[in-house]
Formats: sequence, structure tokens, C-alpha cells
Amino acid sequence: MSNPQVLSPTPSKPAGGGRRRFLAGLLTGGLAGSVLATGVTAFSLGIAGPGGWGRHGWHGRGAFTPEAARERLEFATDWVLSRVDASEQQRQQVKAIIAGALQDVAPVREQHHKNRQAFVEGLTQPSVDRVALEQLRRAELKLAESASARIVQAIADVADVLTPEQRAALVRLADRFHH
Repeated sequence: MSNPQVLSPTPSKPAGGGRRRFLAGLLTGGLAGSVLATGVTAFSLGIAGPGGWGRHGWHGRGAFTPEAARERLEFATDWVLSRVDASEQQRQQVKAIIAGALQDVAPVREQHHKNRQAFVEGLTQPSVDRVALEQLRRAELKLAESASARIVQAIADVADVLTPEQRAALVRLADRFHH
């Protein structure tokens, strides 16, 4: 014989949309990350000119300096923040966060190019050294991991600067561009 167990009602969750707030913060972070990642990617690829157009065509390998990357990120940051009514103080804080992250991630570009060149050289040898290629693959994963961690830190820092309402507005803006 089994004893019937009395189930107590589960406590209701407090109103306030904790899950919704979490998801909004996550999406806002994604948007901020998109802005940062776009600038970092443009910098690492050496994309020149507005919209990726440069003297070598779209996604050309023109001279894309750290200063140009910073200017491009500042422009994108201003554009996004203007859509959520960010104050001048918030804009300056976010720009400083993004500039710091770009500066921290920029060295990845040089190491990535070195790894890529070594990979190409390894593939053009008379015999392929699989161990060396594996070491390069692992080195690239470490680069990606370090850059990713720094970008997530910057996203969280940016989210701390914005109000919940501004983050929600960023989520709506991101939805418009992702659908």
C-alpha cells in the first residue's frame, strides 16, 4: 500500500516579468555585441570605407587602421544609442567601453594573420604536418575564446550603463533588423 502524498501548491512567481527582463537583457547584450563584433570583424578583415567599400571593392583589403575602426564603432554606437534616447553621459560611457574592448581585441588580428599564413605555408609543403595544423587550429580557438570573453564582458558593461527601458528599446530595434 502506498501513502498518498499531499501536494502543496507551488508558490506563484512574483509579477514583474523576471524571465522577460532576462531575455530582454540577453537580446540587448546581443545587439551591443553585434555593434562591437561588427567593428572588430571589420578591423580584423581590413575592410576600408563606409559599408565595406574601399579602393579594392566590397570587403577589399584596404588599409583599415585602428583609428578608422574606432571612428566606425563610434558612429555605429551613436546611431544605436540615438534610437534609445541615451544621455550624453551614457553615450560617452558606452563609447569608452567599446573603445577599450576594441583595443583589447585588436591584437587578435595580428596573431590571426600569422596563424593563417602558417596554415597556408603548412598546406603548401611537400608533406602536410598534421600535428602543426592541429596546433594552429587550437591556437585559433584560443584566440576566438579570448576575444569572445572580452566581447561578452563589454556587452555586460554596456548593459549596466543603460536603463531597463533602453535595453528593451534596443531589443525592439534588434528585432526590426533581424527579421
